[in-house]
Amino acid sequence: MLTSHPLVHIFEPYYGTIGGKLNMKLSRRILCWWVAILTVFAGSLLCLKNQGWSMATFFSFSIQALLFIICLYIVRHEPIRKNKFIFVNFAVLFSVVFLDYFSLFVGTGREFFSDQPYLRLFLSQYLFYGAYFLLLSFAIIYLTIDVLFRDFQTYQKYVISLGIAILFFGFYYAPYFGDPKYLHHTADVLDFKTLDASYEEWVNEVGVPPSAATLAEITEMYSWKNGTRTGVLYPAEKLERANALYSYLPDNWPVLVFKPLYADALKMSVVCIGFVLLFFGYLYMKDPPQGAYIEKIMFLFLVSCSLEALHLWTAMKEVEWSAASSIWSVGLNVSNVVLALLAGAFSMRLRFITSVKGEFYEQELALSPSAVTRWRDSLDNLVVEKFFNRKLILGRMFVAPERK
Repeated sequence: MLTSHPLVHIFEPYYGTIGGKLNMKLSRRILCWWVAILTVFAGSLLCLKNQGWSMATFFSFSIQALLFIICLYIVRHEPIRKNKFIFVNFAVLFSVVFLDYFSLFVGTGREFFSDQPYLRLFLSQYLFYGAYFLLLSFAIIYLTIDVLFRDFQTYQKYVISLGIAILFFGFYYAPYFGDPKYLHHTADVLDFKTLDASYEEWVNEVGVPPSAATLAEITEMYSWKNGTRTGVLYPAEKLERANALYSYLPDNWPVLVFKPLYADALKMSVVCIGFVLLFFGYLYMKDPPQGAYIEKIMFLFLVSCSLEALHLWTAMKEVEWSAASSIWSVGLNVSNVVLALLAGAFSMRLRFITSVKGEFYEQELALSPSAVTRWRDSLDNLVVEKFFNRKLILGRMFVAPERK
């Protein structure tokens, strides 16, 4: 509630006129840009008769495109310079959706580069699970660093944030840059290829699938290091490997191929979750000044990253590729709901900073944060009304009582 400064009351008669007209113009511009992008998306998909998309995929692309547009307008109208960089990072993150969109037309059986069988794999590991999680972690880490080290220069925050993000990313994704076909050279995949050859040969000769024990007996298997044979497995070891991989025969090999990639993306999601929790932990302990709706945006990213981690973990545990694909379809629909909520939170931030009271609040917060109390929006008031005693909530909602 912005009540501590007497100048606020001077602007009150103009909130509904100036702010309302500006917000209406911005809404129209954003809507026009969004409709134009959606028209291109839908028109190209329908005209080229691309079969690699669903309505859930189209909705995901649409919301991320909307988030990209909103972030650009936030950067343009953000009254505090240091806050612009926060939303520049998010704009870069959501811009990846345009590369994701074009990738629908690339690869085997697609309109472009159909003679490149590994191109879809490279896009998955370097773009979908590489660039996306690197940019996501960087945007979240930067916002956390901005809260932890408020007095640091912008370039210092970028150096620290980028260094941390690249450190984790490089540790988890180094094998993919050393060997672009790393996912096809893991021990599980190489053993699967060996067992699959014996499996098909047995079925062609006998007519019935062999057991795991039979496969272990008729197959010579090896130990591997970096895709190279290092030794021959003993019978007990062969039986153990055959039992572990038998459920993936004969057609569930994509699960084995993508399992390491899912695991590394899961670890990056956990990194993001850790820094979001650090963000809220620091807010609880120190109660630093923070712009309106920033906390809600971070909370929604916490939900989003948690859902990503759950989807990845569940897909890793599946054996059948069809079941893993179904999990992704369900997960994509759930993630779309969170994306829509994120779009709402970002739009509320844009609406707030383009209002007279919002611009004044943000400037006062940057210049003299002790002169104003925390902005409490309609969502905060709803939570207070439904779950708390309003008389006891005087300032921030989650500050330790002894600090009041």
